Amino acid sequence: MTTAQGTPGGVNQVSVWFQEIQATSAIATTVGVLIALYVAVIREPRKAAAERRNHKARLEALERAARERIAAQARKVVPSSVRTPMFGDSWWTVRIDNLSNAVARILNVDVAAVDANGIEVPGGCTQANNTLPVDQAFDRSVLAALSGSLRNRRLPQSVEQALRDALVGHFVTDWRGTLPPSQHSVMAYTTTSPDYTLRVTVDYEDEAGYQWRRIDSRQPRRLGLEAGQL
Repeated sequence: MTTAQGTPGGVNQVSVWFQEIQATSAIATTVGVLIALYVAVIREPRKAAAERRNHKARLEALERAARERIAAQARKVVPSSVRTPMFGDSWWTVRIDNLSNAVARILNVDVAAVDANGIEVPGGCTQANNTLPVDQAFDRSVLAALSGSLRNRRLPQSVEQALRDALVGHFVTDWRGTLPPSQHSVMAYTTTSPDYTLRVTVDYEDEAGYQWRRIDSRQPRRLGLEAGQL
């Protein structure tokens, strides 16, 4: 009677196989842990940081676009001044136009005389409402219109508007507090010397509640902000 017995070599092979499996499993586990750590510690934070940067960039682009839209509307409130020689060499019509598509509220208008060097002349101009008698102002307006029409048969629309503004501005005593879209306000001024010109500064509030200051045709500046900011 014989009994089968396993050889020591076969047992050793099985033991080595199991050890290799255990080692491989341990390596796989370690690699998995390292991958998880990489994802958690490096890749995901990088991805989240990139998403935050992209989100911030989109918000900043939207804010810039909104500020530009607001500034574009602000640039459409335009102060100006022109001489009105039909009343005299020292007469001016000051006009504020609202060319935007929203209501503008006029907060303050300052008109100053400046000399040939651009230096402000204190007391160099004054509001000229009702300085001329009504009939005399009307007669001068009619004569100016007739003179132009005789030369050109029909006055250009811009000239007609200028004549109307000059006449109306002569009798106006206050600036309009609110300017609807495509509307304007006018007022007459005189300077103490025909060599002076006028500088017009207007403070106004847009529909969004932002307040601005504009001097003549310069770029408007938002009040309450540092220079260079919109």
